[in-house]
Amino acid sequence: MSSTQRRRGHKPWYRQITRDRVFMALLGLVVLLLLLFAFQALRANSSLRLAASQSELLQNQIVAGDDTAAKATLSSLQESTSRARSTTDGPLWDLGAHVPFFGRNIDAVQTVSRVMDDVSTQALPPVVALSKEINLNTYSPHDGKVDLAAINKIAPSVNTVTDALTAAQKELSDIDAQSLLVPLRGPVSTIQFKVDSAKAAADSSNLAAKLLPEMLGQQETRRYLLLIQNNAEIRSTGGISGSYAILKAKKGKLSMGFQGSIQDLKQFSEPVLPMTKNEATVFSPTLVTNLLDANMTPDFPRTAEIAKAMVAKGLDTKVDGVISVDPVAMSYILAGTGPIRIPNGPAFDQNNAVDLLLNKTYVLLKDRDQQDAVFKVAARAIFDAVKAGRSDSRLVIDGLVKAASENRLMVWSSHKSEQTLIEPSGVSGELSGNGGKVPHVGLYFGDAASTKMEYYLDYNTSMSVGRCLRDDVQEINTTTELTSNAPANAADLPKAVTGNGLYTPRGTMRLLLRFYSPYAGGFTDVRVNGVKQTVYADTHRGRNVTKVLLTVKPQQSYTIRTSMISGPHQPGDPVFSTTPGVHSMQNDVSIKSACS
Repeated sequence: MSSTQRRRGHKPWYRQITRDRVFMALLGLVVLLLLLFAFQALRANSSLRLAASQSELLQNQIVAGDDTAAKATLSSLQESTSRARSTTDGPLWDLGAHVPFFGRNIDAVQTVSRVMDDVSTQALPPVVALSKEINLNTYSPHDGKVDLAAINKIAPSVNTVTDALTAAQKELSDIDAQSLLVPLRGPVSTIQFKVDSAKAAADSSNLAAKLLPEMLGQQETRRYLLLIQNNAEIRSTGGISGSYAILKAKKGKLSMGFQGSIQDLKQFSEPVLPMTKNEATVFSPTLVTNLLDANMTPDFPRTAEIAKAMVAKGLDTKVDGVISVDPVAMSYILAGTGPIRIPNGPAFDQNNAVDLLLNKTYVLLKDRDQQDAVFKVAARAIFDAVKAGRSDSRLVIDGLVKAASENRLMVWSSHKSEQTLIEPSGVSGELSGNGGKVPHVGLYFGDAASTKMEYYLDYNTSMSVGRCLRDDVQEINTTTELTSNAPANAADLPKAVTGNGLYTPRGTMRLLLRFYSPYAGGFTDVRVNGVKQTVYADTHRGRNVTKVLLTVKPQQSYTIRTSMISGPHQPGDPVFSTTPGVHSMQNDVSIKSACS
């Protein structure tokens, strides 16, 4: 055998390594790395779970003004977030983030660890340093006055933490927790939820810190019109504004002045403001001549403008803004003030306020002046209790937050710089026009018979999506179930409840329902109990408005179904808004997009 043949028949050792062996070696290395990642991820996971609990504890301590405990908890929180971050940091983790499938899990853990550590080391220290001042009592009145200097002191720190939480929320929102490995889903979802909650609280605190000093008369005396909406006679934003008051604020000192009813501000013979072309098509002319109808429109800033003009013309009073609440919101506040006793009358508390104000007042008292007096006395008593500080600040603010989330607490300022801050907040009550990528859907009610029968009205709406069409147009459907829970003998109730029977038989409801499509979208079908209805082509703020008029007898129910399409380039999660009724209800509810 020649040397050439021997060389061809004998392969060096390094050429005998097969591709299978290379693959097995690489696989072993990958498994080893994954085990290492898993071990470190579990360590980071443990630290993040602890950090989530510590952050919740810290938030409660800051709210309570316990600065000693808050400083200790912050130190522990920083240790936990630092440990999680160091565990998930380094070139090995950066490389692992690019591994198919496992990469998104590694990247998620890294992101959560980094975000939590940044918040705990950069945003929270200035807040904790002022935790004795940054608490709910700072925003609450005591002895009739809000300490504006204290609010100005904490404002920069509150703004810092809000900016940090905004950045954190943005980073965390890019993580789809449900696509991660099972052990990571829970912790990541929990942290996302806690950051979202903290961001919402910080937003509210930041908005208050920016607005309250000026709105409470730091520079000049302010006056506000307080509207008390009556959900028993339903309107788009809640109910008729049959009762109102003028509030005064001077250097943080609060007072309630004139209180009136519709008897003091009767219908005007001429419009107080011109109606827009769309308003003239959708609403009655009484929108701008009668305070009871100023909130036919579901756009509270427009209602406020009209009400301001009416007060200026009818009462010769100039106001700087308008605030609106309803008896359900008042019941939430009563959870913090405790029962309020009315002279020669019953005690109002969180459990009976709605029933007393929206029904018993009209059933038991036949004189309109007496009915008006109940609203006036109740409003002043609650205002005085909050103003004097005779309440649990946390429960009162919780009640206000809940009322705002249900669109029962709304605020408008005639000062442009302030209104710009209010507009994107949860208290603006603004009807969305062009919502960008988010399709907004609405259903708003109106009593068309001048009754107080909507105390007995129950309704709820569910929303669903169909297909995602070309240009991110979504098919959207709503189903509304409504029922009159009025007693069978409702016709025998006092006329103060049933009306005089001019528009509908006593004991029945006559309801005008206005459905709003998304901006630049439109309705394709409307059915009541399966019967096809006319689809109207009216528009308001760029949204198609169609209507349904119903007469609802005691114990009668209706099912109304609508189908619509969104405008183009609206791939976001659809949001549904509606009129707040006499029962607690969620509002501005979103569902998953058909285009996601």
